[in-house]
Amino acid sequence: MKKAGFATRLYVSDTGCPEETFTKWYDLMPTARKARCDRLKMEADRKRCIAAYALLVHALRDAGVMCEDTLNISETSEGKPLIRDIPVKFSISHAKDRVAVALSGDEVGCDVEYRSTNALKIAKRFFTDKEFAFLDLLEDEDIRDHEFTRIWTMKESVVKCCGEGIKRPFDDFYCVDEKGETIDPVMLPGKSGAYHINEYESESGYCYSVCSRYSEFEKHLRRVSVL
Repeated sequence: MKKAGFATRLYVSDTGCPEETFTKWYDLMPTARKARCDRLKMEADRKRCIAAYALLVHALRDAGVMCEDTLNISETSEGKPLIRDIPVKFSISHAKDRVAVALSGDEVGCDVEYRSTNALKIAKRFFTDKEFAFLDLLEDEDIRDHEFTRIWTMKESVVKCCGEGIKRPFDDFYCVDEKGETIDPVMLPGKSGAYHINEYESESGYCYSVCSRYSEFEKHLRRVSVL
């Protein structure tokens, strides 16, 4: 299968729309995606699930991939979503009222997070010693929370890209150095080859990160309205 010939890109949308629009896209989702959506207890989570699917359809078409409204999404043995017989890899993420979809010609993972609190407590448990030390030196709490969220999104994007998800410990690899500068490429113990990270502009408390085996990225994320 020929790989897509474009730089890795990130699409972002929000979840604000009329109820009937959610109903329309819910009806278009494949059975497995509906079942996943139905298992979610919170209405906000269900809406994010539906909005992310709508954004995926839009992103694929924008990238020139011919696809139906109802996508044939399956999963790898590690639970990573994929659509067979298309030349594009994708990754989905959502947080609060944001949904994100990354597309790439090679393996890809993306993450969007809203600014966290209790940064040091969480970082001490999950991050590497150097990453924790960098955060510990930041005296401004708002800056520290932002930097923590930034690093978390990078780590999430990496473990999603490699297909291991939460099975891969966050303290098993570095995403920033002791100065907080992004490390590229990231090398994962037990994995061959490089993982490249691209951060996108943060706004309104959100951080965005994409990781791909493919080293070329679009510089700016694509903001769209699909609902």
